[in-house]
Amino acid sequence: MWLGRALIHIFRPFILFFMRVRVIGKQNFPPEDVPLVLCCNHISNWDPVFLVVAHPKRHVFFMAKAELFSNRLFTWFLGKQLGAFPVHRGTGDTSAIETAKRLVNERKLMGIFPEGTRSRDGKLLRAKSGVALIVAQTGASVLPVAVVTRGQKIRPFQRVTIVYGSPLSPEDLHLTDPEHPDIRYATRLIMKTIGELIETNG
Repeated sequence: MWLGRALIHIFRPFILFFMRVRVIGKQNFPPEDVPLVLCCNHISNWDPVFLVVAHPKRHVFFMAKAELFSNRLFTWFLGKQLGAFPVHRGTGDTSAIETAKRLVNERKLMGIFPEGTRSRDGKLLRAKSGVALIVAQTGASVLPVAVVTRGQKIRPFQRVTIVYGSPLSPEDLHLTDPEHPDIRYATRLIMKTIGELIETNG
């Protein structure tokens, strides 16, 4: 992934300047030996880029919609250079969940957009249950993240704020019982926390 990492470092200053990116809450990152999943709202195709440039010391591995992998060049770049992997949305893609679990167990930093698709109006959508399932089966913590901008519409030279909240442990999420994880509660709490980050920093 040397090419992907090199491009991130080359273009990071330009992205930070043109998109006026401000980062809040970096101190909320747990140590690297803590299994962790970043969970972020999804308002534009820029969101993965923002998360990558906001904290470049740790590479973020993303689930990405399978349609992006239809081209061989895109497959090579997204997969081999950026560490993304496909998820077939709306199908209960167990292979994507297994890949995510493996990365988390290897202490790689997973990035997931729980809504599963972009919000057209910037309002939070109902989240999918995939994140809660991954946490329940790996014991990972969740680091809630919010992309916040005026009107929740991304425009050049308009301030974009990336806000990291406090980590949510499996205990916080009611996911410590492997036989009866409270998937619904965890999913709602994650989105509630992201929503509060947006409201506080909007």
